[in-house]
Amino acid sequence: MAKPRQSSADDMQVAKLLQQAVVLHQNGRLSEAEGLYDFVLKLASSNFNALHLLGVLRHQQGRPAEALQLIAAALRSNSGNADALSNYAIVLDAVGRHADAVEHYDKALAIRPGQAEWHVQRGRALAALDHTDDAIAAFDQALALRPDHLEALVGRGQALLGGKRLYRELIGPERLQEALASFDRALALKPDHVDALNNRGVALYLLHRYAEALSSVDAALAIEPGLASALNNRGNVLLAQHRDAEALACYEAAYAAGLRHPDVVLNCANALASLDRNEEAERWYDKAIALQPDAPEPRMNKGLLCLMGGRFAEGWPLYEARWSGSLAAAYDRPYPLPRWNGGPVGRLVAWGEQGIGDQVLYASMLGDLRALAASIVLEVEPRLVPLFARSFPGIDVVGMTKDLYSGDADVHSALSGLGRFLRPSWDSFGHPEQGYLVADAARAAALRKRLAADRNPVIGVSWRSTAKTIGKSAELRDFAPILQLPGCRCIDLQYGDTRAERDAFERELGLRLECVDDIDNMNDIDGLAALMTACDVVVTVSNTNAHLAGALGRPTLVFVPVGKASMWYWFKNRQKSPWYAHAETRHQASGQPWADLIARSVSEIAALL
Repeated sequence: MAKPRQSSADDMQVAKLLQQAVVLHQNGRLSEAEGLYDFVLKLASSNFNALHLLGVLRHQQGRPAEALQLIAAALRSNSGNADALSNYAIVLDAVGRHADAVEHYDKALAIRPGQAEWHVQRGRALAALDHTDDAIAAFDQALALRPDHLEALVGRGQALLGGKRLYRELIGPERLQEALASFDRALALKPDHVDALNNRGVALYLLHRYAEALSSVDAALAIEPGLASALNNRGNVLLAQHRDAEALACYEAAYAAGLRHPDVVLNCANALASLDRNEEAERWYDKAIALQPDAPEPRMNKGLLCLMGGRFAEGWPLYEARWSGSLAAAYDRPYPLPRWNGGPVGRLVAWGEQGIGDQVLYASMLGDLRALAASIVLEVEPRLVPLFARSFPGIDVVGMTKDLYSGDADVHSALSGLGRFLRPSWDSFGHPEQGYLVADAARAAALRKRLAADRNPVIGVSWRSTAKTIGKSAELRDFAPILQLPGCRCIDLQYGDTRAERDAFERELGLRLECVDDIDNMNDIDGLAALMTACDVVVTVSNTNAHLAGALGRPTLVFVPVGKASMWYWFKNRQKSPWYAHAETRHQASGQPWADLIARSVSEIAALL
């Protein structure tokens, strides 16, 4: 039997009750409004407005499952209502169903495209999905409708920064400047907008403008002292400034404030590692791994700690995490070939990973690889090709480009990936008696004749790294005690233009560091190798020259920085490098100036001579 139609009197009563409920709802009297919506639904169980607005109220009460059920019921009776579609999208977004939210924002905007606020909300949902470019376009649509839309400006800036922290180091400076401009426009409208101040600090941090970044994040914290994300961002800035203990305190405060995000746990671990508190760092890396078992960075960083401690069997597999997830774009070279599994193989492509120094270091394993591969193609930084081709006869050495090697091959491996199979223990390093790189003999002999004509010892000096990591580089003046050694000739091995530094050094201290002007230490690596071969000793910070001199078999003293700038392969508790026949390391203590470490090593350098 058909249900009797509601009378006009009942319709009037429902309309009146709904009107009262809406007024109460708008005035924040939610429990009273809730009672009226419920009463209306008893009178008219399929009433669109009651279902829709009670769903909105349920969302405001923190009851999203009921909100979704009610608004969905409303939409079944009126699927073309733009307000209900947008509100349904808001609840979907709140429960993490971002893709479904975007779908419903699209439906709502198809009906009413001029709603700037909906474009903003859609942009946030897209950003949560890491659809960064689409999110930026959504915020741009909102700003086209309302150029002064504060949240659109903030959202656009956040989208430009990238959704995931691991991607952020890959963002170009132009995009970062664009994000900064968005936050500045937002702050011109509302100078105390906490999110704009906080994220402006992130943009400045990624632009390496650390003092400004700290000021911006601190302004956000002055308004909201316990804001966990700002505490975390402040820690990032401090860590970049080598203020590791202060950074750790910020990360711990963010964690204590309830921000148990894997990035915060990872940051705690990284800060502890920078402070050489490696056992604690490992425990925090394990926490980060437990929170996100598939995340590559905590596994990779824990692997580096294991390798630094000589726990190779544990460390190498963890280090392999850099080929997965968000790190792959920065590290991997995507060959459509199987990775080498450590066994005998036909033709193998080995490719250089990371910087020139790393490629030189890991090339030390090529001798062992020859016994397992019928033939080898070696892709390296083009500046290394002449030196490597001479040093590894029988290996096809080619310059690495953005294009993959197109010849026949069976498997591939990064040079560093060889370590998992060829360096599983201390014993596997062997006991090298000489270097494995061979400089141009004629060129080296000619340089030796020029530099040692007076039979005085020749010392090659390098004091700077181009790596962005704070703490790796010293100042030329820190090497003054070495240049004061009697009867020695000191030669500039530093890559890049050093004239201003050398001139200032000579004016200040009256000491001269000679430069061989006909060799470009930056671009002529083969010439630099010949120059190092002409030296009796090389003294250097941890940079490309440390590896090059070590691989050439030159007596080398490497000054290794403290904290995060200390690379794992120098092994904290060893002074003799297992990688290089005649390289030794001296490790900086916490708080120790470079000049002090170097001065303490002068007698050892004299002994080497």
